[in-house]
Amino acid sequence: MMTAPATAIQREVQQLVDYQIAILGNGFRTDLDLYEYQRRAERIENLYSVLVRIETDKVPKWHPRLRARKRKSISGRE
Repeated sequence: MMTAPATAIQREVQQLVDYQIAILGNGFRTDLDLYEYQRRAERIENLYSVLVRIETDKVPKWHPRLRARKRKSISGRE
């Protein structure tokens, strides 16, 4: 289950994606439309990276698999 901030971010991403799709259907009328489209695309990327960080931080640092991965990478036997 996602945390409250993750859910809010996911909702915002979905709204941005839906808007991007609607804009693509209508086409770009001006350079400003294209500029705003690019800014929204960047915002979507940034929000996804935040979601990844939130999900990664949810994994306990003491988790056995996480410790095993760190040992392998330190010893160089991946």
